[in-house]
Amino acid sequence: MRRIGEHFVTCGQMKLLEQRADADGLSYYQMMENAGTGAARFILELAVYRDAVKEDAGKVQAAGFRAAEENIAGVFAPKSAPAGVAGILRGDIITPVKDSAGKAYIFCGKGNNGGDGFVVARLMSDAGYDITVVLVEGRPKTTDAITNFELLKNRPIKILDMDSNNRALMELDGIPDIIVDAMYGTGFHGRLESNGLKAAIYINRYARKTIDGKPETPVIVVSLDIPSGLGGDLVDERELDENAITAHYTLTFHARKPVHLQKFAQKYCGEISVVDIGIDEERLWNVAF
Repeated sequence: MRRIGEHFVTCGQMKLLEQRADADGLSYYQMMENAGTGAARFILELAVYRDAVKEDAGKVQAAGFRAAEENIAGVFAPKSAPAGVAGILRGDIITPVKDSAGKAYIFCGKGNNGGDGFVVARLMSDAGYDITVVLVEGRPKTTDAITNFELLKNRPIKILDMDSNNRALMELDGIPDIIVDAMYGTGFHGRLESNGLKAAIYINRYARKTIDGKPETPVIVVSLDIPSGLGGDLVDERELDENAITAHYTLTFHARKPVHLQKFAQKYCGEISVVDIGIDEERLWNVAF
């Protein structure tokens, strides 16, 4: 994982890179596993770091956990992370943080962005989190997302389906420590509707609610790839859906997308980091397929 840089790809280029990577031996399933694992590592490290600095004279910055603390860079680089952070995820092996690490709600769509969320749910559950997965548009529809959803079955993960249960959001019990937005990724266009809009309104209650400019609830909101409601190639503010998720952190996969460069999108994306999913872009652009 690396901090935001200058490199970006359009959503069309990203789709082509994924196709070439799959043809070259890096399967779509492995890319999803890499994306979810990188995102889970970030979230787990961030949560432990936040708890550590909260114990140290309240050094967490008031405005939405925007990474302004002196040592926050440790969140992005395990080698420089605070004591106790880097050991949470070692490769694919996860050690529980503690008996009950906290509570997380993970909102998943029916496509591959939701599949990334299922990987995060599995790994955070293995790390000791009390996980509730909210299926925003019902059960997953893509092959790899279905596979990762099935892997949740033998874990103590609660599943709520907004498609079949119109009271699903009411069954979310209490205030979570972390909310993960894995509803819509680079394929999203237009505006949030129906359950997606309801879920965004619910999430933004925690992301935006403040008292005198300070967060009312200590909830971290993390979006995977793109905050749901923003299109990856969005560059015209007039097309912006103001109901889009307002994330504290956005973890985008492989490279930034055009929307991440837009000034008007900053308040929705929060702090942006790039998760390496294994794509060797330079080589793939120069290999004949």
